[in-house]
Order: sequence, then structure tokens, then C-alpha cells
Amino acid sequence: MVIKGKNAPGVLAKIASKIAEHGINILSGLITAEPGAETGVLVLFLDLTGSKLSTEKLVEELKSLDVVIDAKITAKRFKDITIDGTSYETFFLGKRIVMLDVNDVGTMLSWLDETFGTGGHAILFEMGEAAGKAAAERLRKIYGLEGRDLVETFLALHTAAGWFDYEIVEYDEEALKFVIRLFGNFECVSFADRRKKPMSHLVRGALTGVFSEAYRANLRATEVKCVAEGDTCCEFVIEPPG
Repeated sequence: MVIKGKNAPGVLAKIASKIAEHGINILSGLITAEPGAETGVLVLFLDLTGSKLSTEKLVEELKSLDVVIDAKITAKRFKDITIDGTSYETFFLGKRIVMLDVNDVGTMLSWLDETFGTGGHAILFEMGEAAGKAAAERLRKIYGLEGRDLVETFLALHTAAGWFDYEIVEYDEEALKFVIRLFGNFECVSFADRRKKPMSHLVRGALTGVFSEAYRANLRATEVKCVAEGDTCCEFVIEPPG
């Protein structure tokens, strides 16, 4: 879960005390706050196995604390796998901590686009498709996931990794037609409103591979909206080709 609270001494103790009061175990966590800021963010991974409290009631009780501004559950559960659905940025002294800046990704993709054109796009697509199929095979083998559970696990894992956030617009398993929106797609944000064509080839390939493997069918993802063209999101239609 994610808790937004006051940035002051004793806040963490109050929150931890309320959680412990109900027999809930804190498995891991991350505190993000800047010196001098009025608020901070606490991300916690909790085990409620020994508690009779529902997640909804826990949120309600935490929100009642005078040091808590907001609280919400972000975990997504698919069979035996639970994924941290939190997407957040870490700051210290006003500087964002990143392993690879989005502008660096944009520089690499721009070079590929300008140097190889559609050939470069094809390479990215093929790489993404192979990786997507391999990921789907692992999720099936390790966790026994199929269909929508498998697809959403893939999407949630990459949301947690900071690749994008997602929204399912249409999901028709009978007709094998799916519409997925991605927000903050790492492959396209550096091109925002700077291209006259969709720029998500690696992710488009990954969606093609994941959906094809999840449904054991020949499916293909087409990007119909893209932030590179000035849209608010990258939208993909996944369906049989032709």
C-alpha cells in the first residue's frame, strides 16, 4: 500500500503501531521524503494473513490518523503471485534518482529511427515479440497463469518496473480483440508531440508476443494512438492480423 503522510518525527511510529495493533506484519517498505517538505510517501508491502481486518478497513483506520493524509492499496493479485502496483519516483534534495534518464532512452531510439528507419522499427518489434513470448511462457510455467491473468500479470509487473501504467479499454476473449492504453510509456514519452507517426515498436512487439502466447493464437498489436503524435496515451488494438 501507499501512504501519504506528514513529514515529521514520530509519523512512521504511529503508522507502524496502528498496523501492528491488528496483527499485520510489515514485510518491506520504502520511505520517500525531501528535507523541508511538508509531506512524504511511505510504500509498504504487508502480510495480512494473521489479521481479521479487511484491506478496506485498514485503509479507513490509517486515514483516521492525524499524521496520514491519504492511503490506498496498490497490490494486484493473480493466483499465487502478488505484484506491487505502485509506480513512484524517488527524489532526494530535489534531484530525481534514476538509473537511465528517459531522455537518454529517447536519444538511443532517435538514433535508431534516423539511422535505420523502418528496418530499426522491425528489429525493435521482433525483439519485443520474442521477449513477450518468453515472459508469457515463464508466467505459465512458474505460476500456472493463462489468458487474462497472464496478460495482466505481465502488464502489472512492467508497471511496477516503471515502464508504463495501463488501462484495459476492451477485453473480448471470444472475438480475440483487445484494446489496451498505456500511460507514460517509456518508449514514447521522450518523443511527446514531436513525431507524425507512432513510436512504440518494442512495446508493441511485447504485447504481440504476450497476447499470442497467452491465447495460443496468431495475434498482432497495432498502435492507434501515441503520445509521440500528441495523444494523451499510447493505445494498442490487439487482434488477429488482416
